[in-house]
Amino acid sequence: MTATLERLKRLVVVLVKTSKYDRDGYLIQFARAVLPCNSLAAMWSLTKAAFTFPAFQDIYCEVVAFDETTRQGRVDPRAIMEQYAAPDAKVVVGFVGVQTNMFPRACDLAREFKRLGATIIIGGFHVSGSITMLLDGNVRKKNGELIPCSYIMPPELQALMDEGIILFHGEAEGIWPKVLSDIFAGNHALLYRGGKPAIDAAPLPQFPVQYFRGFMYRCFTVDTCRGCPFECSFCTSIRVQGNIMRFREPKAIIAYVRSLCIQGKAPPFFFFTDDNFARNPHWKEILEGLIALREEEGLEFVFMIEADLAAWKLPQFVKLLGRAGCTRTFMGVESVRQETLNRTQKKQNQVSSYSEICAAYHSVGIAVHGTYIVGFPNDTPQTVAEDVRTLNALGFDQVSLFMLTPLPGSEDHARLHMNGTPMDADFNRYDTFQPATDHPRMSRDEWQAAYEAAWRQFYTPDHMIASLRRVGKRGYWGLFKNFIWYRWSALHENVHPMMGGFYRYRRYEDRRKEGPPISVEAHLVGEILRHLRYIPALTQEFRLFREVYFATWDILGIVPAVPRFKSIRFLAALLQGNA
Repeated sequence: MTATLERLKRLVVVLVKTSKYDRDGYLIQFARAVLPCNSLAAMWSLTKAAFTFPAFQDIYCEVVAFDETTRQGRVDPRAIMEQYAAPDAKVVVGFVGVQTNMFPRACDLAREFKRLGATIIIGGFHVSGSITMLLDGNVRKKNGELIPCSYIMPPELQALMDEGIILFHGEAEGIWPKVLSDIFAGNHALLYRGGKPAIDAAPLPQFPVQYFRGFMYRCFTVDTCRGCPFECSFCTSIRVQGNIMRFREPKAIIAYVRSLCIQGKAPPFFFFTDDNFARNPHWKEILEGLIALREEEGLEFVFMIEADLAAWKLPQFVKLLGRAGCTRTFMGVESVRQETLNRTQKKQNQVSSYSEICAAYHSVGIAVHGTYIVGFPNDTPQTVAEDVRTLNALGFDQVSLFMLTPLPGSEDHARLHMNGTPMDADFNRYDTFQPATDHPRMSRDEWQAAYEAAWRQFYTPDHMIASLRRVGKRGYWGLFKNFIWYRWSALHENVHPMMGGFYRYRRYEDRRKEGPPISVEAHLVGEILRHLRYIPALTQEFRLFREVYFATWDILGIVPAVPRFKSIRFLAALLQGNA
């Protein structure tokens, strides 16, 4: 080992945020993606910080990052290893933020990288959630009830460790330098536990240089806190990040926003990715700091948050959000039926207050983005359609629709697993865009049809026009762009918008080996037909949004008139709004 260490002079850390396979086995990848990965940015910063530790004092260290949802971030293990592998170099490939639906793709790449000589480590919600619920157990709810547990390492994770692949459970702050130094020294463990560390002194997420070249917009992400005090049975976050709130220093958040405002040419957009911004004990200090940036320093920026539906009752919360520059709030609505919410332990949601909540945020120009779950036990195609009409009538501007999915790491999954309830073995299906288990009142085809119909039913021209009028000028273009993104992803690309983007790439070489067999010739024919279908889809969406724009352009201060050259004027406005 000593001789080996004497030869090693370089450490290369390759961070990979994987995509997933679609139903035909193709990797989901776009010329331009939309949502950046906060976990990738966090691990980039933590890796840069780790290189400053004494263990790497005399070592040349380098970190590179790939986000597979973009064409720019395509991962070619052979090419990467040819570039970085050498007798004096240790190459570590870290798979970051791996969710359950990404797990099969991560395993495929991990095994290929390992075959080529890299050391592999996989972390994220699938690993952390599965180990917490099925191996560690002892998860006790607030009412004292103990969630059932097998106390056995999940077999798919045990298989990886048997192959020499390292697993990472929990969060990396505080332990990441030790993990890298162990790997570099050749005496690493096969399972590391980061737990739920304090993050007040942790480096803030920073994106790699040129990262946003693969994205439609520059959206800077940061988590001001981690954790959530609630007990929703379908949620994985509370079992991975915990119920106790941990937070960053408010002054660091303010400094982060200020620095990016000063650096950028255009006003930046921030997404505070906390599961529940409102339960950060320092939310008021953060908002007052942001207000000072806007009103005292004259800096321009906007942001969005995630918060629970009870947050609007916090004194001054909504008012300060509006003054601070918030344009959107994202909240877990899940259902408009109180009995359903009560059964899923989401009693903090009171359906009777939904309309008042929307009105409160609208009063300060904040768009309301709710999540809605299709597939609770009492759902039928008819009730889902009724619920979507209700969501529209209540005043929700945007809705993200999800199929009820027993995600590993959730209480729902643990109970189904321990009860022996059949669930799909293929984790690639756990994307909340297709069924992963049977439903008591709908066939899988009926469930899928009801889900897809809900997207079409909600995102109509009339609804989008009404929502744009509610949010006003400040939030207009942000919401307008979101409508384009959501309709295109859900209705034309057949992927969830949170995995979506614009102009899909489908490479034959990146198809899943376990996917439906297809010849190169059939692939080429399929690609020609797919691109031909883009033409009527693009035409349809362009005309639809052109009419939405001209029905609302007075919001922007443009005097309504009968416009000439409508298509050209709309395109020019859209490009200016995206600038």
